[in-house]
Amino acid sequence: MRPVSPTARKAGAALAALMLSTALTACQPDSSTASAATPTSVPTPTDQASAPASNSTGGSGNSTGSPGGSTGSPGGSNGGSQSDAPQGLESFYSQTIDWKDCSNETTTFQCGTVTVPLDYDHPDGRTITIALKKLPASDGNAEHGSLFTNFGGPGVSGVEVVEGESSSFAKELRGAYDIIGFDPRGLGQSTPITCWTNDEINQSLTDTKNGKSNTLSEIMATDILFSKGSSAQERIDRGAANAARCAQHSQVPELLDHVGTRNVARDLDVLRATNNNTKLNYLGVSYGTYIGAIYADLFPGHVGRVILDSAMDPSKRSSDEIRVEQVAFQEGILRRYVEHCQAHSGCPLTGSTDEAVTQLAAFVDGLDKNPLTAPDSDATVNTQEAIEIIYRHVLGQPDWEALTAMLTPAMTNHDGTLMVKAKQNSPDLSPEMTAEEVVSRANSMVLANAVICNDNPDAGGTASDWDAQADAEKKSYPFFGGTSNAEEAYCYGWGHQGKTPPQETHAKGSDPILAVGITGDAQTLYSWTQSLAGQLDNGHLLTVEGYGHGAFNKNTCATTAITGFLVNGTMPAEGTTCAAEPPPAAEG
Repeated sequence: MRPVSPTARKAGAALAALMLSTALTACQPDSSTASAATPTSVPTPTDQASAPASNSTGGSGNSTGSPGGSTGSPGGSNGGSQSDAPQGLESFYSQTIDWKDCSNETTTFQCGTVTVPLDYDHPDGRTITIALKKLPASDGNAEHGSLFTNFGGPGVSGVEVVEGESSSFAKELRGAYDIIGFDPRGLGQSTPITCWTNDEINQSLTDTKNGKSNTLSEIMATDILFSKGSSAQERIDRGAANAARCAQHSQVPELLDHVGTRNVARDLDVLRATNNNTKLNYLGVSYGTYIGAIYADLFPGHVGRVILDSAMDPSKRSSDEIRVEQVAFQEGILRRYVEHCQAHSGCPLTGSTDEAVTQLAAFVDGLDKNPLTAPDSDATVNTQEAIEIIYRHVLGQPDWEALTAMLTPAMTNHDGTLMVKAKQNSPDLSPEMTAEEVVSRANSMVLANAVICNDNPDAGGTASDWDAQADAEKKSYPFFGGTSNAEEAYCYGWGHQGKTPPQETHAKGSDPILAVGITGDAQTLYSWTQSLAGQLDNGHLLTVEGYGHGAFNKNTCATTAITGFLVNGTMPAEGTTCAAEPPPAAEG
C-alpha cells in the first residue's frame, strides 16, 4: 500500500491510517501542517490540475470570487423525525438515545449507542450497535441541530477523533450545532470485527517492543499488502486465513458481509433521525466524503448542509483504480523532489531523473535485508518505514531540504542517524503502544481491508494477472508502484465482497453540497473532487491551491467558507479558489 500522512493522534488509529495511505484512499487529514503547505522553493502544484476560473469578482482575504447566496435551512428539529423512516425500520428510527457522560473522562462530551440492523434487507434479523460521542452546543441550544462528522478512514474511530477535531472549531460553529462523531459498524466501540485472542494481544506487545513480527502483524496484512516483494498468491492466502480467523473470533461473524460504506450510510440516517434532525448536516473529510456522497445518493431529501472535503470519487474502484491514479500522482511529485535535490549541492541522487528515482527505490528496497541503524540507538529503519518517512517529507508535510539531509548520509555511508530520529519523532511509527492501542491498530487495519473488499465486488482476474500488473507498474513507477492491485488479490481470498459496484453519485433533488479539493493532494486527488462535484446534481466546487490533505481548519480561506456554509448556509461563489498558505512555524 502507499504510505500516507494521516493525523497523528492515537498511535493505533494513526498508524492504521498511515499504512492505509498506499493501499486505499482512506486516511485522515494532516494535523501538523496547513492543507496548502508547500516546500520551500517548490512551485504550488496548480499544474497538476487546472482550477476552474471564477465567474465573479470581489470577495476578501485570499479567495477569488464573491460570496454566494444563502442555501436554506440546516434542518435542525426539536422533535423526532421517525415519520420518514423506511418501511420496516420504524422501530430503529424511533429509538431514544440514552446520553451519558463518557466513562473515564472529565470532558463535556456525552456518549451513547444506537441499535441498527445487521442487514438492512432483513431488518427483523440480528442487530448491532453504533457508538456515538457528542459535544453539546456551547450555547446549550444547538439551533441548527446536529453536525455529524467523519474525518477519514476506513478504520479510523470517529468517537476518538471528534474530540481533538472539534476543539478547533470556530466559536459560531460550536454554538450552532451539537458536534457528533461515531464509530462505523465493525470498528472501535461499535460492534467490532475481532480476529485475535487476548493472549495474542499481550504477545504482540512483547514482540513489537523487541522488534519481532507477530501474529497481529500477519492479521493486519501490513507485511503482505504493502510489500512490493509479495506475490498475489500470498495475498490471496492471507485474505482467506484472516477471514477464517475473524469469523472465528468476532461476536457477530456475519458482520464481515455487512461493513460496506452503503451500510454505514444507512446507519447514518438512523443516527440523524434518533438525534431529532429532519435533515443531515455533515462534515466529511477523505473517506468521510465517500460516506457523505453515498448518503446523499441514498437519501437526497434528507441532505442538509453537507461538506465533502478532500473527496473520493465514488465511481472509481478503491481496490485498484484509485490506487493506480494515486501512484502516478505521487511518483510525479517524487520526481519533482529529485529534480529539486539534484539542483542543489550535496544531493546523493545521481544521473537522470529516471535513474535517480530507480536508485532511490533500490536503496529503500534493500533496507529489509540491511536496515539503517544509528550509533546511539537500538532502533532501525526498514523498507516500509523508510517509504513512510520519505512520503511524509515529499508529500504529506513537505520538507524537501530535511529529506535530502537524511538521505545523504543514509545513501553514502549507510548512516541512519537522521532517519532513525525521524522515525522516533513520529507517533505513527513508534512501537511504544499500550494493549488498548494495539487492539485499536489491529481493528483499524482489519476493518479497513474489510470495507474495501465489501465496497468492491470481484472484478475477475487471477494471481498471474495481478503479478504481471504489479511488475508493469513497478517499471513505470519504481518507487511507489507495484502494490496497486494488492487488495484485489487479498479481497479475492477474503471472500466477503459486496454486490454493488462503484457508480456515479448524483443525489438528485438534494440541497446544495460543497465539495472542497486541494490541487496538490496526493491522497485524494483534486481531480476526484472535481469529478464528484460534477456528478452531484447540486454539487459546488471550492478549490484550494497547494499541497496537503484536508482543508478544513488547515487553510484559513477554506475554513471560513466551510464555516460560513454550515452556520449561515452561504455557498462560496462558483469558481472560488483559496490561495496556498505556508505551513505553520515549527515549535521549539
